[in-house]
Amino acid sequence: MDIQPPSIGKNILYYRKKSNMTIDELSKKSGVSKSMLSQVEQEKTNPTVMTVWKIARSLDVSINQILKASEEPRMEVMRKDDMPVIYSKDKKCKILINSPVHMIDNLELYQMIFEPGGANISEPHFPKTQEFLTVLSGKLKVVLGNDSKVLYEGDTLRYNADIEHTIENISDGESRAYLVVWFPSS
Repeated sequence: MDIQPPSIGKNILYYRKKSNMTIDELSKKSGVSKSMLSQVEQEKTNPTVMTVWKIARSLDVSINQILKASEEPRMEVMRKDDMPVIYSKDKKCKILINSPVHMIDNLELYQMIFEPGGANISEPHFPKTQEFLTVLSGKLKVVLGNDSKVLYEGDTLRYNADIEHTIENISDGESRAYLVVWFPSS
């Protein structure tokens, strides 16, 4: 079996997102500069062992988890109970991360469960990033700059996610959606 070297940057990005931490927060907590973290996450530089140790400690994971080499299996199952979960700032949107760690450089998959009135506000992503949101149940409003669209069960919306955007539950009950985030190749 051909095992590739560890994708340290991808692993750090995965655990940072799993911890619902911004790059700025990780920088402050670890003492590693934002520019260094950004270069490491984009696999543009290899960090020192000390840098990996600081980052791992700040993410509350072992160095071994950061250094784990990726093996591309032919089939990969992510069990519901093993999926990382994050919450929106208002804690009314539960987000299950469906993306395997080795895919997060170009594609992210999320299940989103909104309580009534819940909203997920996202900072701008990298330029030309697109999101595809499919409403599984309920009614959601997507706000992108000065534009907004209301989506009903079964609707899918594609939009550029390189500006601040909000997904809000505007129904009286729970709403569920599936979100695909696609990052273009550089």
